[in-house]
Amino acid sequence: MKNHNPRAGLTKQSSAHKMRIKQLCAVMGLAAASMIPATALAGAGTGSVILIQTGDIHGHLVPRPNLRSDAIGHSMEGGVARMYTKIQEIRAGAIDENGVDHSLLLNTGDTVQGSGEAMFSQGRVMFEVLNNFGFVAHAPGNWDFLYGPARFEETFKGTATTPPLANWGALAANLYNTSQPDANPVCPGKNPTTGAVMNFKRVLSPYTVKQVGAVKVGILSMTTARAIAAVGTSVTQNYVFTDAKDEVSCFVQKLRKPVAQGGEGVDVVVMISELEMARDVQIAETVSPAPDVILNSDMHERTSAPIDAVNPAVPDHHTYIVEEGQDGTVIGQLKLMVKKGVITDVNFKQHIITDSIAEDPVIAAKVAEVRAPFLAGPDFGTRETTVTVGGNTTKLWRPVDEVVAFTEVGLHRSNFVDEDMPGVVEGTSHDLIADAMAAIGQAQSSSIRGFRYGTHVPAGWPITMEDIYHYIPIAAKLGRTDKACGADLKFAIENSIGATFHSDPVQWGGGWMFGYSGLNYDVDACSGFTGATPVNPTQLTAAVLGTANRFRPWTTARGTNIKVTGNPVDDFDVYDSRTTVGGVANPNFQSCRAGDGADTPHGGYTVAGYWYADDKTTINNCAPCRGRTIQVVKTDGSIVQVAGPGTNVTPNSLDVMDISEAVVKYLRENLGGTVTAANLPIHRLTVKRLPTINPPGYDFRMIQPVKGATAATCPTL
Repeated sequence: MKNHNPRAGLTKQSSAHKMRIKQLCAVMGLAAASMIPATALAGAGTGSVILIQTGDIHGHLVPRPNLRSDAIGHSMEGGVARMYTKIQEIRAGAIDENGVDHSLLLNTGDTVQGSGEAMFSQGRVMFEVLNNFGFVAHAPGNWDFLYGPARFEETFKGTATTPPLANWGALAANLYNTSQPDANPVCPGKNPTTGAVMNFKRVLSPYTVKQVGAVKVGILSMTTARAIAAVGTSVTQNYVFTDAKDEVSCFVQKLRKPVAQGGEGVDVVVMISELEMARDVQIAETVSPAPDVILNSDMHERTSAPIDAVNPAVPDHHTYIVEEGQDGTVIGQLKLMVKKGVITDVNFKQHIITDSIAEDPVIAAKVAEVRAPFLAGPDFGTRETTVTVGGNTTKLWRPVDEVVAFTEVGLHRSNFVDEDMPGVVEGTSHDLIADAMAAIGQAQSSSIRGFRYGTHVPAGWPITMEDIYHYIPIAAKLGRTDKACGADLKFAIENSIGATFHSDPVQWGGGWMFGYSGLNYDVDACSGFTGATPVNPTQLTAAVLGTANRFRPWTTARGTNIKVTGNPVDDFDVYDSRTTVGGVANPNFQSCRAGDGADTPHGGYTVAGYWYADDKTTINNCAPCRGRTIQVVKTDGSIVQVAGPGTNVTPNSLDVMDISEAVVKYLRENLGGTVTAANLPIHRLTVKRLPTINPPGYDFRMIQPVKGATAATCPTL
């Protein structure tokens, strides 16, 4: 990563969110020529290309508030009808005097998930509207796989005789189908588990090539590297996702190579990506050759100025990386000036979609049409009213515009990392959902994965069913276990923090830290990361009972002073998974063994979380929970066991409580219809240290630090 270099100068115009990089290549000397093969320079293109990026729309068809500190007045932000107005404005300015359009509209990341309308229609409402936009390529987000492989391919691939439902030009070079062998794969990656070459067919094409005036643009696409960890594997059955590093270097070479030599002969390589921006920075800084531009999604950051990433081994090549927030609240405009196949000038503007932008009437009418069956009125319930995700079937019980409750507290999770209650650690919206899960789940505590998607509900506003679906648009059911021990809670906390702030983004778990109810602790996100080699925690299991390792110290101290319902947690309280001891039945099987020197047996903590029927042996995708008692909460309030030792039942899915309905019940019955500061305690996690030091060249405020926790990004404790 370089902030300045001999071929680029940086000029910022923050009022317009501009960034202009001047590369001194007028003579086209040796440094510039080294960027591409000399044979490719002959006849290489010259001209301008304007990349228009939309990203991580997450099912948001209409505007929403912004409660974060970067809000512009009290404006509502986003809304696809306003987005289209801005897109058309940019397109109009991209047409030259000869009538040639120099723009390319590209969509990245999670699009068909994130709202009630999107969930019940399995994305239909989104592609029926966005098919009017004219996207030339789409990089699918991890949540675009939510409805299973068949629906994914119906939406984005189509068949030999049927076009895809979404006409967005979906591409993915790092997505393979293990049920379809390929003896001669082009630019294959490696299996993330075995390291073997991926000799399987790709689900989608890896790239496309577009001619923009005299400039030939190669568009390479990468989807997620980690699928949807929260839901389980059924929604991506037979799919394998790679880290994309091998595919990037190989396909960039193929795209750059002259046509006469079997390549595509492009002038510029643009990668659209859902890999997480941190991974893309790592690729740009370590892989060669790298793309010229990466339009990223996944982390929901607003890069008001591009990251200028440089591989030290190839100091004359720059990769410009940008990301456009979430929910359609921002559109990116990146103008490239190209001379003989080399980018000589970059101009970036980030357009915040405020209510000062008029709605396009055609798109607005289409939005109203597709939303009508989900709103109160004569059309309610006339389209899709049930959906099944991960084996869970859920029903549209009420219109999404129905008012469920009111709030006196702003509900969101989005603050920057250097602000009070940073979103990467905690948010009022997840605090509320976790409280509902614990209360309706009759549990001492609950946890919810740190999902980056959601919405904002201002203080003084009603909470509608639409808001609840924006927070929980994944058909999650309410599960629990009563076999969680102190060491399990400690390990989960250490892992959650580590998987959010690890210095190597390949080790990230996706999303932010878990949100909690009934559980408090102190956070030092830098513990284990400030030395030369990152340190990870090791789980305490029954294997340590009766050994010298019984009280070995934890290797990291990211979460300390842990308490459940105000009572200190014993970090050495171990779950006894042994069915027999010394050849006889273990009377303490499934108990917790206290770290009191006597291994005193006792019952475990009851913890609620989300549950999926296709992954019924756990909650919250918790690996240590497998093999233990797993229960679900039914709509009548009863609790039944669905997995683990003893008798298990398989309830009808509609009889199991949706977490969205648990929130409704909690708001109306437990809170009396109003969220207040008194019934929604916040600052549940006490932040001691986060990696709040921005590296040079990262000239925008972050929610989740892109470089993770290192000696350079962590302040002294």
